[in-house]
Amino acid sequence: MKIVFSSEKSVDWGAVERQIEAAELGAVQDAAKLAIAEGRANIAAAGFPARWQAALKSRVFPNKGGDPAALIFDTMPFAGVFERGAHIGGQPLLWLPIGDKAGVRSPRQYGGKLVSVNVRGKPPLLFDASNRELGPLFVGVRAVTIRKRFNLLSIFAKAAGKVAEFFEQRMKS
Repeated sequence: MKIVFSSEKSVDWGAVERQIEAAELGAVQDAAKLAIAEGRANIAAAGFPARWQAALKSRVFPNKGGDPAALIFDTMPFAGVFERGAHIGGQPLLWLPIGDKAGVRSPRQYGGKLVSVNVRGKPPLLFDASNRELGPLFVGVRAVTIRKRFNLLSIFAKAAGKVAEFFEQRMKS
């Protein structure tokens, strides 16, 4: 839209203001979409399944009378561990499931009685007390270090840096 300043034509300033507000909101929405798309691709590249990728979401707030804003978040409660990395220690041991034999994630969730098998120099193992043929269900370790797997914050910063470009594109259209 071109604005002509002359004495013959009047400018509808309300329309101009609405166009600017729409372009601002659209630019923030475009940046949020870019952040989500690239963030999900980053999560996929780290080897995480579609459920983890879909957990990255955004919400845009128009903020009438103020600047629009976007909130980008992950619904997985511990996703931040993979953004920063973490060191998790046991008390005294951290029991990790071996495969999916147990169908549960911790000894506490396991329905049957467990028995510990300790071999000197090796981490302890937990077996089902009534059916050892299942093999070991859990292994005990003192601590685990989870390395940084995501790079979402830099992706979000890059998308935020493109808001001005998106605004300019929307104002031209």
